[in-house]
Amino acid sequence: MKFGRTLREKTLKEWRFYSVDYKLMKKALKANADGGANEEEFFRLYDESQVKIAKFYQDKENWAIGYMQTLEQRVEDLRESATSPPSPSTSCSSLSSSTSLDGDIGIGKLDMDIVSTNSPTSAIEFGLQQGLEGLEKHERRESGPNEWLKEEYRRMGKSKHFQAFIYAKKSLTTFERELELVIEFLNLNETAFFKILKKFDKRTGSSIREEKVAELLEKHAFLKGDKLTELKESVSELIDEVNSLKPRLPEGWENRKVYTIGCFDLFHRGHQNVLLSLREFGYFIVAGIHDDESYFKLKNKYTIDNLETRMQNVKPYVDQLFVIASTDPLNYVKCMVSDQDIETGSCCYARGDDMLNFPGREWIESVMPVHFVPRTEACSSTLIRTIYHAENDEIRHKAAFAKTRYDGKPIDENGNVLKLTAGVSASS
Repeated sequence: MKFGRTLREKTLKEWRFYSVDYKLMKKALKANADGGANEEEFFRLYDESQVKIAKFYQDKENWAIGYMQTLEQRVEDLRESATSPPSPSTSCSSLSSSTSLDGDIGIGKLDMDIVSTNSPTSAIEFGLQQGLEGLEKHERRESGPNEWLKEEYRRMGKSKHFQAFIYAKKSLTTFERELELVIEFLNLNETAFFKILKKFDKRTGSSIREEKVAELLEKHAFLKGDKLTELKESVSELIDEVNSLKPRLPEGWENRKVYTIGCFDLFHRGHQNVLLSLREFGYFIVAGIHDDESYFKLKNKYTIDNLETRMQNVKPYVDQLFVIASTDPLNYVKCMVSDQDIETGSCCYARGDDMLNFPGREWIESVMPVHFVPRTEACSSTLIRTIYHAENDEIRHKAAFAKTRYDGKPIDENGNVLKLTAGVSASS
């Protein structure tokens, strides 16, 4: 495969404006009528490419350093919730092992794995607390095993420990993937510079490549990605710690079906990250996807990718798909969820936290637990749509180099979402 194609295919759509103008520089080497190179145009593009990639890196580095502080706080929140014994009112379902499956109450059993020396509660007090919770769980079990288990699932989902774990785990793994993508992007563009300089020497008969490469790496040492690689190693260590602090989940938690709904237009890494994180809630992922007509009614704009394309993009990340042909997904969800799954508690609903009051939440939450995961920052379909489908080049260029909100939408210097056209906001 030719390198120009490799560079394009391995670069995220929203980052292509920052990439080396490899294709145009190749064209400049063949620009003259006599077959000679247009050296002035070549070096203009070469210098512009350095400016763009430097801006990209600086923006990403500033964001990464700032966001790392948020992640460290989330890990600290997890440490605190993992070492603080739960109160009877808030109950930590990681203590469910204190009550055996055959109904033994287990008064006085101590789970030393979760008794921290930093805890202000003594081992005796903790044992009594476990005993009381064991009695409480025994009473709930008397009302029926399914009701007890469903209650445990809800209690776990609402526990501070579990929520802190989910937010820390998903945020860190997403951030780690983002750093990997940035490092790969830098490495690809470093190679692009090297290759295009080699082509210049070959085309013009000069020998400037070695000098230009040394100059490039001295001026833009970040192309090696060393600083971000070091940061990524720190993130990996935090992920290991977070995994070690995962709460003990109730029996059968991993065997549940996980339902979710979305539009998934212009499928991007934010969609991927959310769908991958749903495996924390169960083993079988069922996704509902709005058809083209309901998408238009919901958002007052047409999809870029048709239904078939969107389904093909989502399917590798889920186990089952169903189509929603209405702006209200509730009836479709009701038809997909079996009475047996509701009765046994073997299902839940999960989605990104960008829409807490999603359509149908009241009924869904009445029959199964609802979970939220943090969205991927600086990433959205709106950003990609604006860059590639705005009405003119100026808007597309602005969006490509614009700052973004938490939800990934491009904003101007005043914090307003950029408009796709003179009268249509990108947030519509």
